[in-house]
Amino acid sequence: MKKCLCIFLIFQLLTLTGALAQEGGENDLVKNTQNDILIVAGAGAGGAVLGLSTLSFYDQASKHISNTWTGAAIGIIVGVIFVAYSSAQKGSDELQSSVPSEGFSTSERVAWHGEKSDVLSMNSVQFGTQFWQTSF
Repeated sequence: MKKCLCIFLIFQLLTLTGALAQEGGENDLVKNTQNDILIVAGAGAGGAVLGLSTLSFYDQASKHISNTWTGAAIGIIVGVIFVAYSSAQKGSDELQSSVPSEGFSTSERVAWHGEKSDVLSMNSVQFGTQFWQTSF
């Protein structure tokens, strides 16, 4: 009964997020989340299938049914790693594309630092206790 309930809830979550993504065309977060969940679930299902495929190598396959769960767990872990890596790369690509191609040249940076040197420089900072003090 618990398995049926979990499957039903996952199905509802996936269809609900799909409906929200279609209504709000601009909301990429919902669409990306749905895609990430599907990637992780697909990787878990693929791992489970690979775990099932190992049962044919055993004389008593019923004693090694845990291979299916192990394969599903490894698949989910691989799916999560892939989603995390692709999300990190997506953020990196967006950051790099937002930097203007001309940017600051070296001479412009030196001039900027020269103008802002008073604001950027720190006065002496003191650290310490009653017994020991350092300033720099």
